[in-house]
Amino acid sequence: SSGINAEYGGLGYCVAAEIEGGTCQFPNLTCGEDNGPGSSSYGDFWVTMTANYKILLVGNPTRNDRPGDMYDAETVGGEKTIGPATACAINGIDIQGPNDAGDVSIDEAGIQLTCGGHVTPPLGNIPPGPGPPGPGGPPLYHFHKSPECLEPFLNASIGAGHGARPFSHGQLVGWAMDGFGIYSYQDVGGAAPIVDECGGHFGPTDTGKIEYHYHSRTYVPYHMACQGPSLGNCASTQRGTNYCHPGCGYEVCVQPGTDEGALRDYLGQWDPTWLDQYTVNPFHGPQAVEDEGEDNLVERLAKDILEMFA
Repeated sequence: SSGINAEYGGLGYCVAAEIEGGTCQFPNLTCGEDNGPGSSSYGDFWVTMTANYKILLVGNPTRNDRPGDMYDAETVGGEKTIGPATACAINGIDIQGPNDAGDVSIDEAGIQLTCGGHVTPPLGNIPPGPGPPGPGGPPLYHFHKSPECLEPFLNASIGAGHGARPFSHGQLVGWAMDGFGIYSYQDVGGAAPIVDECGGHFGPTDTGKIEYHYHSRTYVPYHMACQGPSLGNCASTQRGTNYCHPGCGYEVCVQPGTDEGALRDYLGQWDPTWLDQYTVNPFHGPQAVEDEGEDNLVERLAKDILEMFA
């Protein structure tokens, strides 16, 4: 009834309005045709594939080439077989950048994702084009946004009565290609992470160890916009649309309450004077309370409710 025919391309991969309006991101694909591995005249199907990653065990935040491109692996000594991967989740599925098949974010494109991920169409017969690295090959499930169905997110969201720990530092979600961990939403004490333009900061993780790391979030850049620290230069790493986080207003961002001595010991592995070379947000002050325990948590919640109606 729409009057669309095969000459438009994109049939089966874009809605009618996208095809007619010329905004379909897959104009060279038509479902049922030979689109490479994973495609057939009956539609697309899964093809077994293996992805490989080589990621540093310890990232170095004092490198003189920071910030870096979020898609880069080679510069930091890593390797990957999936071009658009920026990180690898704890379940082995790759985490890709904030955009998909175009230069707008997932949310701006109106793409609905379950558990933060979706399947790429078969792209084995499409030659690579300009811009950020794109996927190629058979249908591939991958994440863009936060995979909230994984344990690191459920740990805080299932409710206090079921053992949730929303006032603990977020748990490990995955590893970025530069060797730094990506953690779920909250920081120590349930506080919001104070992050730089890349989406990372210095502070304790869920183990209490102070190091540079990233945090997932519900908005762009979702996980990371560049390989940090950003040092106020995230925009220089972007290939088109700027996906940088607003940052904390300083070149280096440290979570409030972080112990300065422990932070300097961490940075001293590479350069004891590194922190003094940049502007740093005020972070001295009392450390947020970590993991209050179930009884104290209930008391705190009850007190908060009473204060609301006082």
